[in-house]
Formats: sequence, structure tokens, C-alpha cells
Amino acid sequence: MDPVLVEIGPFVIRWYGIMMALMILLAVVMAYRYGPRLGVPTEELDRLTIPFIIIAVIGARVGYVLSHPAEFANPLEILRIDRGGLTSHGAIAGALILLWVTSRRRNLSFWSLADTTAWAVPLGNVFVRFGNFMNGELYGDITRLPWAVTFPGVPGPRHPLQIYEMILGLIVLLIAMRVANRRRFPGELFWTIMVLSSIGRIFLDGQIPALVLLIGGLWFLSTKNGRVEARSPKP
Repeated sequence: MDPVLVEIGPFVIRWYGIMMALMILLAVVMAYRYGPRLGVPTEELDRLTIPFIIIAVIGARVGYVLSHPAEFANPLEILRIDRGGLTSHGAIAGALILLWVTSRRRNLSFWSLADTTAWAVPLGNVFVRFGNFMNGELYGDITRLPWAVTFPGVPGPRHPLQIYEMILGLIVLLIAMRVANRRRFPGELFWTIMVLSSIGRIFLDGQIPALVLLIGGLWFLSTKNGRVEARSPKP
């Protein structure tokens, strides 16, 4: 595996950057496809798309800096996002803050905005994790399973954790598309994606932020489901 896709003199294109760009592009496409049916007009997406991308990247970087302070003895290194160091939970936090502000300013449903933009989470698992795989990072524990991978410079072979998360992302994406087509209440799509993704992250990584999202998502979905059932006509 090689993190560099193309290198011509000083011009370098890395797999991680290409995968990040593809994830953003497809997330935007999905937002425009589903936004109007979820209650977010196309013209509102036109206003939101660029700020959303910027804030999500900033949040991802801030999240990484806060969780890895020892790596930033020189504060200028915080700006070097070209060297990697992004967290999905930081991106989610930054994006939700922007969506809340947007919902207040534009008189839109916050949860409908969250539903419309949540595609970035499973798409990130699919594309960005492939970039991590090509970088030889975020691998799992040593294993003797037949599909184990030996990463350059790493004692192994190892669980290809990145591939596991790519498969998880595809599964979540397929389920999310079904939920989007029959959404019963605003926020159902967002929290379904969060719950399913968090279950996978806890199982694979054991992350505390994923546990917080899982608990919050289960509470939200169970509460809303109860209200929907209460309003449903009795046979």
C-alpha cells in the first residue's frame, strides 16, 4: 500500500485527500437528493453547503487537537491539516452547532437539517477509511485470520480495521436510505445513522464519544417512536 496516488515533482496527490473529496462530493449529492423531501429546500442547501464543509473540517481538527494535545507543542502545527489529524466526532459537533444556528436564522427544522446532512457519516466510513488503509494507519490488533494485513513498518499481521469500518459504513448507508424513504419524524434518519455507526465504533474501537451518541440516539428514537405510536389510529 502507498499513501501517494500520483507524484510528479513537487505535485503530490494522496489517496486520503482523494477519498475525503469523494466523501464530501457524494454527501452533497445525497443532501440535494433527499433535502427537499425531508423539508429542506434546495435554495437553503445552496446557502449551507460551503459553510457546512468548512465548519465540519474545523470541528474535526479541533476535536483531534483536544484529544491529542501532546502532538501540538508548537501551536502552528494545529493549522497543518495536510499532515492529518481529524476526528469524526469533532466534525459532527461542529456541524450540529452550525445547523442549530442555521435553523434559528432561517426558520428551518433543526432535525430536518441534521437528517439531510447526516449522509457524511457513513460515507466517511466508506471513503475516508480507505484513505486510512492506504496510509497504513488505524489498523487493529495482531491476528492470524486469513484476511489479516501486514502494514509497512508495523509488527503484524493485523486486523484490517479500516476495511471493517468500510463495510459498516456501507451497511449503515443502505439502511439509512430505507429510513429516509419512509421517515416518520424529523431526526429519525440522523439518529438511526448515529446509533448504527456508534454500535460499530464501540465494537471495533471502544470509543467513549460513540457510547454517548448511542445512548442519546436510543433515547431520542424510543421517545419519538412512542409519540408516533400514540398518535396512530387504533384498529
